[in-house]
Amino acid sequence: MYVENGKASIQGDGQLANQTRITDASTKSQNIIALLIILAFAVINIASVVRGFSLTTDEDKHILYGERILAGNSTRIDDSKMPITALNALPKKLASFLHNEKIKQVLSRLYVARMVTILFSCLLAWLVFYWSRSLYGFAPALFSLSLYVLDPNIIAHSQLVTTDLYVTCAMTFAFFALWKFLHERNFKNGILCLFALGVSQIAKYTAIVLYPLFFITILIYDLPLWISAFQEKIKIKTLVLTYLKYGIFAGLASILIINLGFLFNGTFTNFGAYTFSSDVLNTIQARFPMLQRIPVPVPYPYLHGLDWMRNTEQTGNLSGNVYLLGQISTLKGFPGYYFVASFLKTPIGTQIILLLALVAYFMHKERRANLMVHEIFLLIPVLFFTVYFNFFFNTQIGIRYYLPVFPLLYVFAGNLFIGWGKFSIRQKTASLALIMYIFVSVFSYYPYCLSYFNEFVWNRKLAYQYLADSNIDWGQGRNELNQYLLQHPGDIYDPQKIRSGTIVVRVNDLVGILNGPHQFAWLRNNFKPTATIAYSYLVYIISPKEINHLCATTTYCTK
Repeated sequence: MYVENGKASIQGDGQLANQTRITDASTKSQNIIALLIILAFAVINIASVVRGFSLTTDEDKHILYGERILAGNSTRIDDSKMPITALNALPKKLASFLHNEKIKQVLSRLYVARMVTILFSCLLAWLVFYWSRSLYGFAPALFSLSLYVLDPNIIAHSQLVTTDLYVTCAMTFAFFALWKFLHERNFKNGILCLFALGVSQIAKYTAIVLYPLFFITILIYDLPLWISAFQEKIKIKTLVLTYLKYGIFAGLASILIINLGFLFNGTFTNFGAYTFSSDVLNTIQARFPMLQRIPVPVPYPYLHGLDWMRNTEQTGNLSGNVYLLGQISTLKGFPGYYFVASFLKTPIGTQIILLLALVAYFMHKERRANLMVHEIFLLIPVLFFTVYFNFFFNTQIGIRYYLPVFPLLYVFAGNLFIGWGKFSIRQKTASLALIMYIFVSVFSYYPYCLSYFNEFVWNRKLAYQYLADSNIDWGQGRNELNQYLLQHPGDIYDPQKIRSGTIVVRVNDLVGILNGPHQFAWLRNNFKPTATIAYSYLVYIISPKEINHLCATTTYCTK
């Protein structure tokens, strides 16, 4: 028995007690089912990391920074590493206190560090289920959970020591906590909300947008109170003071958690002592000299990294070029980049469910009536990130930046399955068929989920024509490359000149992410790969006759 909104009718003490026992038993069985699904998700991820794939491009620095945090040093090593990865470095740190060599060796392995991220992804899976069940019921929550655990991008980034999954988890938790607090404004929910907001700030700088988004969401939720206050002209002061109180508590809690995360390193350094590189902070520093002697209440590495990150995003000073649909950009991103990335890297079945959920929600008057009460906590951040990342964000180097929208969308998708018990056989069959289709599509790539493309990219060897960088090749396939080259000693990896033979090229090198598109233009524009290695390396077989024809009919050989 599912008791909606936690309410039950009282029809005598005995009947109420019996009803409570039924509800508790039902909730327990629901939790067990959800936990079994999450356990299967964990096993799939653990099996993949134990099997072993090479360090992705950023993992070594994330691990290093996590180790530095545990050693008491939060000084920056680049613009993006955050204290949250100390969690991944914790098993190795604990191993240093042990005397059993075998246990020390196990705890020091990379796959154990990666398992910490898997753990937090499982916690996020539970949150998706719990939130969806709170809004829509048990059956809808199972569908929400299924969409999450079958998301290939979630699976891929759950297995890495980076901040992408952490910030996704933290921001989803933050909006959930805000939803709980605004529906029941008590001390417990307030602390939960402040904690979630603060922890988000040490996961990834993206989370700084939570402050304006929280304010907008609270304002919309409280709109009836503001209207009433303006009509009565008495409560406005009370509301303003309440909002000021929210802001003060949010600021103090965030400052405390940020300081704890960055170990109070350089806290209260004068604003004038910073050397900024971004336009925004440089301008503030130059135009407001009265701020020079003001001590900044956050650690030096925090503000330094925020400034560094802002400058990187503004100038396009990335570790490589931005690539989309065969085009290279060296400075700015492409408008609509994440629309394309989502269209190609989200399972088609998932896209169908999300679209139907959106249509069903806004066509259903009773559901639509709850928009300002429940769904704004899901849709406001989704709307913001969709606009911002597609049109104002230049660091377009992978769908991983867009991950925070997906758990929120999966919770929202649960509304499509409200009243599951009344669905027709045809509706139930179609719904389950979509989930099965997603499963088959995603696991046809396993364990290489990072390189996943849906069936809109039917020929997997040509996925590089659409996207590159961490969408398909983040250095995760080097172990498979080395094994291939050992088994094929005559093959040539990364040739420095035009030549015939069996040639192996990394996807990012082929399209020009690091060295520009000219190096392999002769190969990319005239030949098609015959095979892939872990989907991130391409194998070409080119005959001397084909090279002679290329040199006779083009200018590539004379450059």
